[in-house]
Formats: sequence, C-alpha cells, structure tokens
Amino acid sequence: MLKNTNTKVTPFGGIHLIHRRLVSEGIIQFIDNELGNRSKLSGYKYSDIILSRFYTTLCGGNATEDVNYIRKNTLKPLKKISIPSADTILRGDVELATSCEFIETDGKSKNKVNINPKLNKFLVRAAIKWGQLNSDSKDLVYDFDHQFIPAEKYDATYSYKNKKGYFPGVATIGNIPVYIEGRNGNCNVKTAQLSTHKRALSSLGQEGVKPQRARMDSGSYIKEVTDYFHQQGIKFFIRANNSETLLEQAADAENWKARTINFQDMEVASFKYRFGKYEHRIVAYRFANKTGQVSVLTNDAKNYLFIITNDWEVPEEQAIRFYNKRGDSERVFDIQNNDFNWNTMPHSFLEQNTVYLIIMAFAHIVYKHILDIFSAVVEGLSKTSRLKKFIFRVINIVARFTRSGRQDIVHFATNNKALIGLANSG
Repeated sequence: MLKNTNTKVTPFGGIHLIHRRLVSEGIIQFIDNELGNRSKLSGYKYSDIILSRFYTTLCGGNATEDVNYIRKNTLKPLKKISIPSADTILRGDVELATSCEFIETDGKSKNKVNINPKLNKFLVRAAIKWGQLNSDSKDLVYDFDHQFIPAEKYDATYSYKNKKGYFPGVATIGNIPVYIEGRNGNCNVKTAQLSTHKRALSSLGQEGVKPQRARMDSGSYIKEVTDYFHQQGIKFFIRANNSETLLEQAADAENWKARTINFQDMEVASFKYRFGKYEHRIVAYRFANKTGQVSVLTNDAKNYLFIITNDWEVPEEQAIRFYNKRGDSERVFDIQNNDFNWNTMPHSFLEQNTVYLIIMAFAHIVYKHILDIFSAVVEGLSKTSRLKKFIFRVINIVARFTRSGRQDIVHFATNNKALIGLANSG
C-alpha cells in the first residue's frame, strides 16, 4: 500500500467533476482563442480569470472577492488552470472593456451607453458551442427587453424607479442571453432602440443565427423598429401603446370573438393598422374593467390591450399566447440577478460592469450545458433546475485529495458511479 504524504478535503468536490468535463470539451482553448492573449507579464490567461469567476459562482460565491477563500480551499488543485486573486479578475474586466458612447434623447439630454462587440460575439459563439443556440433552427424567437439593475455606483444615474442603477438592453433566444448593451439608469428605453436591435441582430447574423420571430414590449413600439423588422423578414409581435386612434378602431371592429386565455375570459379581434411605412395587423383583446366605468372612446366598461404584428395568418388567440410567453424570457433576468449575481456588480463604472454582465451571461450558458448533462444522472435535477439545487446535489460532493509518490489522487464521496464516469468521459 502506497503511503499518503498529504491529504486535503473540500466540501465542493463537484467542481472538480465539472472542470474535468469542461476541459475535455475544450473550454480553455475556446476562451483563450476568442478573447486572445493577455500581456506576457500578467501571469494569468483569460481562461484562468473567467473560469475562476464561474467556479466561484458555482460554489455559491456572490462577490468577486469570494474567490480569495474558495481558491485556497477548493480551486487550487484544479488541473490546467491557475486561480488568480480577486484583484486580477477585476483587472481582466478592465482590459476587456470598451469606451462608453453618449446618445442624445429628444429632450437633448445625454445618456451613456456601452457597446462591446467582441464580448457579444463571444457570447453568441459560446451559446452555439455549448448547445444552447442552434443556428440551423427554423423556429428561433428573439426576445428583447431592458432590465433595470439597482446599483450604487459612481456613474449610475437615477431611473424612473427613483433608484440609482443601470438599464442594460438584453436580447435572449430560448431563455439564454445572446446580446447585452450597457445603459445608464435614466436612459429612456425608446432612445436609440433601433440601433440596439440592429447591433444585436448583426451580432447574431455574423454567426449564422437568423431569428424567425421577435417579441418586444412597448419600448420597441416605434415606427422605425417595425419597419426594420418587417424589412428583415422577421415576424414581430410588439405591445402597442394605447391611443385614441387604436381605441376608436377597436370599438368599431365587428369581428370580436369570445375566448378564455390563461383563465381570463376576454374578447379578441384584429384589424389593419398603418404604422410607419407599412400596413400591419393589430391583434386586440378586451375584458371587463374592475371599476365598471364606461370609456367615452369605446362606449364600454372594458380594458383594451393591443399587439402589433406583421403576421397575418396566426389566429388572434395564438398570437396573444405567443406574446404572453415573454414572461418566460423575463425569468432570465431573475436567474441572472440571483443565480449569476447581476445584482452585485463589482465595478464603479458602466464599461467594466457591462463586461461583468456579459461574462456572467456566459456563465449561465455554460451552466445550462452542464445541467443538461448532469441532470441525466443525478436524481432530483432537471434541465431547468436553479443553481441552488445544483449546488446541493452536485457541487457539495465532498472530495479528498491525496498525494502518493508523485501522483495526485482525488476521491469523491459519492456512490453515483455514473456521475463520476460522466465527468471523466468527453
């Protein structure tokens, strides 16, 4: 029997199973090929920096500084990477940042916006590589929204929510972030909205990703936006703002039909509506208001909602159900904020914090990939499990590290042979 000269134990042994799997799939080469080389004097590669931040998150860390504890007790034995300090990780964000631009609103106020094409390309390519985005799919849905993130940062500005923070624009496909732009908190969502959509779709298109449909809230109810999506051949579904014209046309419509959607009794109808350069379709639905007050415009006591679309074939009920699935994509923000720590941005300035948001979106993509794999062999996990459940069932496997002669040996405290075998395959 060989004599063990050194023994260490970590409660986060599952990280070593995950790292083995990701290394076998080429994650180190992918990161460094996409992001390039750092200075030869730096001592750490971008793969070291990004994987250290990712693994710290998987261990339950919610601040960059948490790596200083976790690397000493858990991450140091990982093969093929070096674990930097928190200061080095934060310097990596600074290196990857791009300068902010300023956009002017109709009221002539200046708003700060941060655009990072390199990291957004990295994000799309990561989603493709790890099976979360299929560029060959003929049913890709582009969702877009702005997410206000409260943040007491040096350059954060007050929003309409009376809090300081940032207001990034985020495009998702299949509940995965694929494009992120930083904006300051007081930037109106309609400001330069078309430019943001153009950059997002261009970033996707460069990687062969072509969405067939798009869902957006009323922040994209802009003539230039609907014109652009129509010209691109994308079927759009956008919440239309109530207006006197729309309400009067809805009241005059004769094709109202009774329907029950998501347990809500309502009436639905559709009619032609010119908006911008083209004639589109309004899908309208109405239901009794709670006050019983009669509107002078519609001569009834009902609430009206409108969706503008260039899809003339989809039935009204199906169009409404499709649009309402925006709620699924909005859960991405809950996951990013609470599982991948968007709510604890580490920097004082928008440009570095935009890098952080994109890197943590990358972490979400890779997490979804390993969840797809490990949920097949771990009881209680599914492909939609949140990070907390994954930590309990996979990350918290205890590992014991021994050194015998010149060989490091890892022992995992689990009877799940399929789990260990899966991690060692690839």
